[in-house]
Amino acid sequence: MVKKRFLTGLGLFAVFIYLLVEARTPGDFSIYRQASADLFAGKNIYTSLYNQWYHYYYSVFFAILLYPAQYISLFAAQFIWLLLNVWFIFRMVKIIAAYLSTDSFNKQKRLLFLILSIVFALRFLHDNIHLKQMTICILYLSLEGMNFIGTGRKITGALLIALAINIKLLPLVLLPYLLYRRELKAFAFIILFYAAMMLLPVFVIGFRHNNELLGSWLSLMNPMAAHNILDVDERSFHSLSTLLATLLVKNVPDHYALPIRRNIADISIAHLSLILNITRLILIAFSLWFIRTRPFAAAPGKIHVFREVSYLLLLVPLIFPHQQQYAFLFVMPAVCFIFYFLISGYGIIPRLKFRLMAAGCIISYLACNLSLLLGEYNNYYDHFKILTYGALLLIPLLSATVKGTGIESRFANRL
Repeated sequence: MVKKRFLTGLGLFAVFIYLLVEARTPGDFSIYRQASADLFAGKNIYTSLYNQWYHYYYSVFFAILLYPAQYISLFAAQFIWLLLNVWFIFRMVKIIAAYLSTDSFNKQKRLLFLILSIVFALRFLHDNIHLKQMTICILYLSLEGMNFIGTGRKITGALLIALAINIKLLPLVLLPYLLYRRELKAFAFIILFYAAMMLLPVFVIGFRHNNELLGSWLSLMNPMAAHNILDVDERSFHSLSTLLATLLVKNVPDHYALPIRRNIADISIAHLSLILNITRLILIAFSLWFIRTRPFAAAPGKIHVFREVSYLLLLVPLIFPHQQQYAFLFVMPAVCFIFYFLISGYGIIPRLKFRLMAAGCIISYLACNLSLLLGEYNNYYDHFKILTYGALLLIPLLSATVKGTGIESRFANRL
């Protein structure tokens, strides 16, 4: 017990020092803070550029919430934000453990699950902490919101998901799922809370300014806009829109491209847009493979719910444009489920299938973490969008965990 407390204290001290160091480095939180100040100065925060060339992509409501950060130093504001991120991570670990009932694992399996999950997630967590990003917060709000809805606290869960969608539209993927699962109360309150968050800024900055900002924001976020179809403004962008643009357009306007061919075709922007949207629809429709019940039926259990939600969250960095590498933290619930499946099914899953899935996990890990393991060649990984392939590989891996794919019945019944 004394040794455990000592190690826990040592770990917390190391995290504290790490956060102090990171709070002193520049990151995107300074953009959010400055945008908040500009909002109250009457400026259009969506047409302004921050740190020379970056846009503010988040909501007006979020900018208002951040305004108190003007009264403390940037260092203090960033440190508080990073502390909140640590708490978000802690809560996500608890939520995932509760969904998967990892308490049923023995000590060795529980430790293995924790180590594998941390090793896979470490790069994404560090990227988000280092850049003071919003991804950890949005993923937490999504998971906690679904957790509350699943445990009967539907209004609280709806509020959290509405806030996540308002901050950045990414958790929109959860709305059709809630409707399909007949969570009508939660769905209705999400719409209500979201509408309120869109209207509340009127009482702070006025109707005209808010209306102008909403127009600029919609123009910036429009997925059909040319800059979101090609989606190559930065070399570090990774998503289906970026991947398909680099594969299917010969002279894609990528100012940071290496002089190495990567396209396999040369089609028009109109055809690219059509292929991109069809691909998005196919991936969204594939969620039915995981749901496997008629509409408005309840999920068979919480493990089913977690797998279904994990797939939807996995789609987030793939189907939305303008995704940086840190956004791929959204793949982690799916990764955790795959690890849970392999650890639980060891000795039960057919040997060939287990080996293929384990090999797939290793390949996906390498594709997602090459910049951490061998950062000297980052430009090449970004040029060929290796991270996106690593995330796409998780789709067949997660689909292989579905009942009816060859698992012996005594194990499949637990899923």
